[in-house]
Amino acid sequence: MLKHDFGHLGCPFYEEVLPNGINVIFIPKKSGVKSATVYIAQGGFLHSKQISTSKIPFGSAYYLMNMICSNEFKNSLKDEGVLLTSDLDYSYVRYSLNTTFDIYSPLDKLLKRLSSPCYEEKDIDEFKKIEKVQSIKRDEDPINMSIKGCLDNLYLYSPIKYGYIPSIEDGVRIHASALKKYQENYYNAENITIFLSSDESPEVVIKHLKELSLPKSVSHSETPFKYDEIYNEVNREFSKETSKSSHSYLTYGIKVPSRQQVYDRYGDFTFAAYELLIPAIASENPVFLDNITALKAELVSTQLKEGGEDTYLLFTFQTEDEIALVSFLSNYFSKLDTKVNTLQLKIIQERVYTDAIRDLSLSNSAVEVFSRTYANHIPYTSLISRVTKISSNSFKRFLEEFKAFKKAVCFVKRGN
Repeated sequence: MLKHDFGHLGCPFYEEVLPNGINVIFIPKKSGVKSATVYIAQGGFLHSKQISTSKIPFGSAYYLMNMICSNEFKNSLKDEGVLLTSDLDYSYVRYSLNTTFDIYSPLDKLLKRLSSPCYEEKDIDEFKKIEKVQSIKRDEDPINMSIKGCLDNLYLYSPIKYGYIPSIEDGVRIHASALKKYQENYYNAENITIFLSSDESPEVVIKHLKELSLPKSVSHSETPFKYDEIYNEVNREFSKETSKSSHSYLTYGIKVPSRQQVYDRYGDFTFAAYELLIPAIASENPVFLDNITALKAELVSTQLKEGGEDTYLLFTFQTEDEIALVSFLSNYFSKLDTKVNTLQLKIIQERVYTDAIRDLSLSNSAVEVFSRTYANHIPYTSLISRVTKISSNSFKRFLEEFKAFKKAVCFVKRGN
């Protein structure tokens, strides 16, 4: 295996491409816990014409993840002392295993399910019944209503506005044949990276992995889903809905220009700046938090999401005075470069570095952070090193761009 040691955070790692094309990233750790994550470089972002047809309807990524990571399979591994979890984003799906016992046997079982269908039509029908209940709860949840409404306000054509969890109507079109087609197209060696951390030598790890039931290499062509998003416009600037909740919620969204445009201007600095962005301008910014408190509002959640060419920031608040809050936010985000204190930024950078040291000390959290940031093809240790080297002036120049970014708001008012 090829060793990578950038001298960052005392965490060298190894990388090798297996003969069938699967990429392996091994992070050695002297720990009783052994961890592995199978990363599929295809998430819930609707980017291919194949997914927009009846052959592979939208939401197939979400349904397939739940078929592979079924309760029956999770419970069978739990009986063996293995915890299986999964998560889906716009760009990827991850299946993660953690155990103090042998990691290769459960990993082999997981890979077999990834390699070929492990479900029937009846399994999908049963999941639809469960999902129908969950979908109704999501649709009625005022926070979700506010977030979905804001995304719809921000984007004109981009599929990022639909998220990656299908509605009840989307789910009706999903059948076993669609999931099998999706699995055949995307769950292949070219799209898979295995992250593994254990107290073994790289040679032993590769030997074990080569003996597993690895997905095959499959070449296929697809027609990209074409859309012409207009980044200097939004669908609408403000919308209001009513919910049955006893509280009101407001989501304020920022529409970032296309990924290519931002990258051409800032390169890899972009992704390091993204690591600092939300804490620096909101969740750990005293000016921001003090003003929110003064307005009798509460910051409920923050999001920075990337999918295809699109990136957005969302800030969701509990508030009963949407006019005052929107007025403050509009003024605040139009002058972001003046809102970040140099000393405060340094404190956040040091906190990010300290958190990284902690996360990299354990097998499970090391695999989690490496795989979470893998979509942008920058090793986590290198990314954190870049974060610590960002100067206050460079970061403020980056923030200055935000005054021109388009914004949108969705307010969900509590019912009477």
